[in-house]
Amino acid sequence: MLRPTVLLCVIACVAASCSSGEPELTGYENPERAVVSWFEAIDAGDTAQATRAVDEDTLAIILSIENDLDDATTARFLTEGIPLGTQASYWASFADGFNEFASRTISTITVGEAKEFEAEGMTFARVPISGGPSAQSVVYARMREDGTWQVDMIATLADGFASLLSSNFGRLSNTEDGAVIAGAYTTVVAPGLWAAVSDGQFGDDFNRVALALLGDIEG
Repeated sequence: MLRPTVLLCVIACVAASCSSGEPELTGYENPERAVVSWFEAIDAGDTAQATRAVDEDTLAIILSIENDLDDATTARFLTEGIPLGTQASYWASFADGFNEFASRTISTITVGEAKEFEAEGMTFARVPISGGPSAQSVVYARMREDGTWQVDMIATLADGFASLLSSNFGRLSNTEDGAVIAGAYTTVVAPGLWAAVSDGQFGDDFNRVALALLGDIEG
């Protein structure tokens, strides 16, 4: 079973459909709806809704690091998608862990009004959340090319994962699979880190690690 340990520590501490004639949208109509849908999906065990609410490539990177997946598995998740069974197991474990830690369901967390901002040519939104056992925190969402929104797990979990992302990037294999993952660091990880740095939520220690990793990715 995949372990959501670090994700739990980060999030738990804060405690449209279309008609048949229209193309189905990827994400949600606004950042707040994406976050609320994510929380609701976790509690309901609705893997399809969670998949729609979260950018899947960012989830693939987080799963890889948190579960020490090999490059072949990570590359397959990035190119073919994460199997729904794997996602379902992950979110079920997360829901159980959050309930045990916070003595409440994650969908009871209060989601505030989003504030949009630009980072490296992409549009992100800072969505405040509160109601957990500790202080207020944020979830970051990113606008997709179709104008819909999904949770960006790299940006959201950047503070807890920056050092792990850096270590993982430094030991990528010199193989085709390693090249796929390195490409994802450029297209997926770097934008999320830039968003977190630009918003300034996580402080100087995070910025130092993130900027060093960004230099490695972009250098």
